[in-house]
Amino acid sequence: MLSDEKRNRFLQLLKESTKDEWVWMSGYLAALTQPSLAGSSVDVSITAPVSIDSGTDPLHGNLKTQPIQCSVVYGTETGNSKKLGTELVKKLKELGVSAKLKSTDTYKAKDLKEEEYLFVVVSTHGDGEPPQAAKPFIQILKDTKDSLSKVKFAVLGLGDTSYPLFCQTGEDVDSLLANLGAERIQPLGKCDVDFEIVAKPWMSELISKLNAHSKTATTQSANPGQNQAAKPASSGKVVYEGSVVTNIVLNDIGASKSTRHIEIKTPVPIDYLPGDSAGFLAYNRDEEINRILSLLKADRETRVTYKGETWMAYDLFRKKVSIRFLPDRVIQKYASLVGKEIPSGKTDLDVLLTLNPSETKLDIQTIVDILEPIVPRYYSIASSPSAHGEDEVHLTVAEVEIETFTGIKTGFCSGFLADLKEGDTVPFFIQRNHSFRLPSPDTDIIMIGPGTGIAPFRSFLFEREQNSGNGKNWLFFGERNFVSDFYYQTELLELMDTGVLHKLNTAFSRDTKQKVYVQDRMGENAAELLKWIENGAVIYLCGSKDPMSKDVDRKLIEILSERTFDTGKDASDYLKELEEAGRYIKDVY
Repeated sequence: MLSDEKRNRFLQLLKESTKDEWVWMSGYLAALTQPSLAGSSVDVSITAPVSIDSGTDPLHGNLKTQPIQCSVVYGTETGNSKKLGTELVKKLKELGVSAKLKSTDTYKAKDLKEEEYLFVVVSTHGDGEPPQAAKPFIQILKDTKDSLSKVKFAVLGLGDTSYPLFCQTGEDVDSLLANLGAERIQPLGKCDVDFEIVAKPWMSELISKLNAHSKTATTQSANPGQNQAAKPASSGKVVYEGSVVTNIVLNDIGASKSTRHIEIKTPVPIDYLPGDSAGFLAYNRDEEINRILSLLKADRETRVTYKGETWMAYDLFRKKVSIRFLPDRVIQKYASLVGKEIPSGKTDLDVLLTLNPSETKLDIQTIVDILEPIVPRYYSIASSPSAHGEDEVHLTVAEVEIETFTGIKTGFCSGFLADLKEGDTVPFFIQRNHSFRLPSPDTDIIMIGPGTGIAPFRSFLFEREQNSGNGKNWLFFGERNFVSDFYYQTELLELMDTGVLHKLNTAFSRDTKQKVYVQDRMGENAAELLKWIENGAVIYLCGSKDPMSKDVDRKLIEILSERTFDTGKDASDYLKELEEAGRYIKDVY
């Protein structure tokens, strides 16, 4: 026990300290009391604050604390487990711990043995039954054959004591993990209907134990491969080498199109924010390259020079030069070479060579000299670094099919990404979009994102879920058919249930005789839209530039013409004013 004098000094110090300083003191004291340090002679005199997870460790000089990697998995029926899981993630991040929030219904079996710390918050439904969303996760545990001896875990169960099998699902998960060899670092917590009575002290105790489980390692022992995973490109951008962990079709059976959800994971943190895009340099397809080489009567290993570098013809056509959708300036250079008039309009190199052959043999080098390099394609990032982790990005990619003279071709980069398999490595870089950023957490936002335009708004919503604030969130989403094209439906409905997404309006154009689009839903909700705008909401628009964005502009002008506030300007000028003030923000393509 402290003497009265020491106790008073201690309490005074706490009053004078910030919340971040409390976190530092908590971590430092926990480190001092680690069993491994018992009996050691440790100099604890510190002249300046030191972060426990960066720089030099105050206890070991040249050692530094390795950040703990935690996953908080929730299985919920009514949203309470998700609420507690979100709260736990926030507490862990305040401690300086890397924490991801995951749902039991989207958890992947392959991730289980890679976990370091796994915390499960799960409710029991009815007579001992797991929530529907938790059943896939429990099945993963039952099917797992690998030892989880490297995994440390804790389970918090929610239930109702009026039922005989109180917190049965929590007990089942706790037993399954223990039977697989995982190390239980805290006893199962059992919460009754008034769940916070048990949950809050359980979480506080867990966080205290995490300090005791912090691992130390020398600075030199950091993973040597990490420095090779993110490399500066010649453009100055950092290029990440990512591994594809998920590549699935979002559309259901019967869809008239294909849109993919792709997750890419890296061994190092990715420096990005919601609103940014990922840039990719795709490769040309073998069949097109072979057709071009055949038309030019050239061998794959023929040596050619491009911008001062020597290449084999096949490698150059595959990785370096653009052969798709050639701009008119390239087409007209070719027209001069063959002495023909060729109409303007983008076309592919194999089509250009097929329809406009030269009467004399063209040297392959001559063709290479008029071609331009492959340029990056950009895709809005659909993940949140706070919710999904800083080591992965998610994409929403529409597969494009184009009918050409030589047959149906897939979109250049969308086809490249769609063909990636789990485990494939793909390089990418981050393209900043400083003008497409979330406002303060207390500001309302209106998001208009039909089709793949939903991607950044998925990022926004998950980011806002992690960063508490009073701002409301309203999403307009549109696609062709409700049954087959409602992207991220389960996630959006869960965000509605938990109060993150306050309003969701959808428009499925092919489900009715008269097509309905997002702008039509906006018109139906004009009065409420005006209230949100009057109260300071920021409007975001993402998706196709023509005609969608123009149709939305027209609808907003129509809605704003009915406003009863700031009537000194006409609706068109007022919309421009909103745009100039950063309250109407577009990312259209």
